[in-house]
Amino acid sequence: MDIDLARTMIRTAFESGRTLQALLPALKAGLPPDAYRACAHELASAIDQSNTALITRALAAHPALEVEIDTAIRDHGRY
Repeated sequence: MDIDLARTMIRTAFESGRTLQALLPALKAGLPPDAYRACAHELASAIDQSNTALITRALAAHPALEVEIDTAIRDHGRY
């Protein structure tokens, strides 16, 4: 895979994680506590799986991107 594809994979994982996390307050307000906890746990699992499928694979192909990601997050709060 080329480095641009790896960057796209990583950004996609971060964006989808942010989108799923943004849903949590609405779920907490709209679901009973037990249902919310179960849903939050399942969302966390989905985020972890997408991170593994996308970020881990992209970094395995281009380990130098880890420094790029860390720098972007430190300087701008996101990648």
